[in-house]
Amino acid sequence: MTSKFKRLRKIAFLVFTLFTICACTEQNYSLGNLRRDPESVTNRLKLLVGEAGIYRVTTADLAVAGITIDEELRYENVLLSTGPVEVPYWIDGDALIFYGQPANDRYYAKRPYMLQIGQSGQAMDQWETQAEERPSLAYVRKTLRLEEDNYYVPESRDGESDVWFWSKLSQQDRFTAEFSLPSVAENQAILRFHVWGFSQIPNLEYDHDFEILVNDQPASVAVFDGQRHYTGEITLPPNTLKAGANTIILDNRQKESSTLDIFYLDWLELEYPAPPAAVNDRLDFTSNDGKVISSGWSGSPVVLDISDPDQPRLLQEALSEDGQMVLAPEAGRHLAAAGPRGFLSPEITAVQMSHWLDESNQADLLIITTNALAPALAPLVSAREVEGLSVAVVTLDEIYDGVGFGAPSPESIRDFVTYAYQNWQDPQPRYLLLVGDASNDYLGRLGPLPENNVPSLMVPVQINGETVSDSRLADVDDDGRPELAVGRWPVRTVEDTEALVKRTLAYEADPAGSKVLFVTDGSDESFGQIAGRIIDAGQLNSDQVIVVENPTAEEIGELWQENPWLAAYLGHGSIDRWGKENIFNLQELDKLKGQTSPIVLQLTCLTGMFSDPEQVSLAEGMLLHPNGPVLVIAASSLTFSYHQEPFAAAFLQQLHDTSVELIGDAFISAKEGLDIENYNGYREISDTFALFGDPSAKISRP
Repeated sequence: MTSKFKRLRKIAFLVFTLFTICACTEQNYSLGNLRRDPESVTNRLKLLVGEAGIYRVTTADLAVAGITIDEELRYENVLLSTGPVEVPYWIDGDALIFYGQPANDRYYAKRPYMLQIGQSGQAMDQWETQAEERPSLAYVRKTLRLEEDNYYVPESRDGESDVWFWSKLSQQDRFTAEFSLPSVAENQAILRFHVWGFSQIPNLEYDHDFEILVNDQPASVAVFDGQRHYTGEITLPPNTLKAGANTIILDNRQKESSTLDIFYLDWLELEYPAPPAAVNDRLDFTSNDGKVISSGWSGSPVVLDISDPDQPRLLQEALSEDGQMVLAPEAGRHLAAAGPRGFLSPEITAVQMSHWLDESNQADLLIITTNALAPALAPLVSAREVEGLSVAVVTLDEIYDGVGFGAPSPESIRDFVTYAYQNWQDPQPRYLLLVGDASNDYLGRLGPLPENNVPSLMVPVQINGETVSDSRLADVDDDGRPELAVGRWPVRTVEDTEALVKRTLAYEADPAGSKVLFVTDGSDESFGQIAGRIIDAGQLNSDQVIVVENPTAEEIGELWQENPWLAAYLGHGSIDRWGKENIFNLQELDKLKGQTSPIVLQLTCLTGMFSDPEQVSLAEGMLLHPNGPVLVIAASSLTFSYHQEPFAAAFLQQLHDTSVELIGDAFISAKEGLDIENYNGYREISDTFALFGDPSAKISRP
C-alpha cells in the first residue's frame, strides 16, 4: 500500500469521524477572525498514555476533567480510540479499563487516546483458562528493556531506524548498565542488544569487536563490520542473573582490535525467568506450557491476553479463594495483569474544538501558530486582507485535536494542510506561514522544547542522514514537491512576533536599493565561477552587481550600508557562519546597518538549520536581529554547489520578472524546475532550502 493511499484513507476516515462528531455543532466563526476563543468539546476527552499497562478511568476522573455522566457507563455510549482505530475496553461498574500502549513515535512521547461520550464503543473479547489439568510452572518469562536517549546521531538513519542512542563507545571505553530485578528463577536468560557502528576502515575485516559481561562474568564477544546497525543475541546460563542489583558491561578494550573502533549503544533487552509473583500488584509475562499460580495480589486482578496489544482479550475473574491467581494460557501468549492497586492512570486533558474541517472554508494564506502567538499576527492578517488575500490563522491545538487525533506531530500539520488544499473552496491555499520555533529533539531529551514550538518533519538526506524540512509539510500529493510556498518565522515570544510583523510590513513599504551584493568564498575558485554563471542566468544588471571574494565582516557591513535589494553568499558554510575561514558569523550581525532590508540568498550548507536544539543558525539570527533582513533563504543540510546552482539561477530569474510579485511565488517556482525524480541531490535542495520569512510578502525590487 503506497504512503499516498494511506494518507488519503486516513484523511477520509478522520473527515467522516469528525463530521459525525461535530454534525450538530454551530459554526459561529468567520474567516479572517483572528481571535477565536478556544472551545473545548464537551463530550470528548484526551487520555495520554506514557507507558504500557492496564489503565483504569472512573466516572469521577471524567467529572474532574469536565465530563459528567448522569447514566451508568455502557458500551453503547462510550467510544475509545487511538488514531483512526477503535480500542476495546472493559466496563467494571463506574470504571473503564483498557490496555494502553506508549507512543513509539519519534515526534511525541505520550500516545493520545480519545474518549467520546455518546458513540458506541467496542467491548473486549473474553477468554477462558483450563488450569486444573495442567502442570504447575515454577517460573514465567519476563522482559526488561534498558534504554536511554542521550546522543542524536542523524548519520545512523536507515529507513525507520532509531537515531537516538544511549552511549558512545570509542576504543578503550567501557560502559556499565546497572539495573535491578525483584526475583529471578534458575534457568537460562537471553540478552539482546542493538548498536550502530560509526567507524569504518576499508580493507579491515571487522571494524568493531567488544566484550559483553553480565555481573562481571564474560558472556560473549560481539564482532561486526562497517557503518551499520547490528543486533545481537546471547544466551545466558542459569544463575548469571540474580535478584537485586545486576550489571551489564560493554568493554571496547579488546586486544589486537582496530585502533579506530567507535560504535553507539542503542538498547539492551533481557528475557529472563522469574517466579510468577505480583510486583506492585502487577504482572507482565510470556507464558510457558503449564499452569501459572501467582500470589501477592491485593485483590482479584484483571488479566489480559495482550499477544495482540491492539485487540486485548479479558479474563475477568482469576483469583482463587486462597488469594492466588491461577490460569493456564497457551504457551507463548503474552499476558498482563493488574490488581486493584496496580492500575495505571492516564493524563486526562480537554479536547479543543476545530472548525477547520468545514469545506466552506477558503484561504490564500494559511498561518499555523500557537494560541499564544496568534494575536500578535493581527496587523499582518489585516494587511494581507487589504491586499486581497484571504487568511486563515489556525492554532496547533486545533490541528492536533481536530485532525491529528490528539497527536502533537508535524504529520498532523501535514495532514491538515493536505485536507485544506484538497477540500476547501477554490482558490486553493497558495502560501503557508509557520509562526513558531522548532527542534529536532522532539521529546526534549537534551533540554526543554522551545517555547511556542511548531514542529517540522525530518527527511532523509545523503550526507548527514536526515534533516528538518518545512517543505515536506506542504507536499500534499506525496510527489516530493511542495504544493504551497512555505515560510517560517522561528520565533519564541510575542515580542519577536510583533517585531517581525512590523519589520515585514516596513520592508514592503520602503523603496528598494539598486545594488546586488554577491559574497563568495575564496577558498575554492569554483565558487566565483558558479556565482558568475548564476548572475548571468538570473539576468541581473552587471553594472549594479558587486562581487566580493573573501571579504571581512567589516567589509560586508560597509557594503550592506549601500542598501542592496538582494544579497547572496556562495561558498562553504556551517550552522552559524559563512566561509571555511569565517567570512561572517552569528556574532557579527550588529555590523548589518543598512537603511533597507535585502533579500538574502545563502548558497551554502547548514546555515538554515533552524531545528538544532543547542545552537542558533545564521539564518535565524539574521531574521530575528532588529537590523536584519526579513526574507532569508538557507539550507538545513549539507548540499553541493552544483545542485544549488540551477535553483539559485531560477530564483534570480523569478526575482527579475516583475510579474512575480510575492516572494513565495518566486521561491516555489525555483524549486519546480528541479529534476527531483532523477537526481537525489536536487530533491535535497527542494526539501532543505527554506524560506525564513512570510511567503506572501511582496518583493521589494528596484
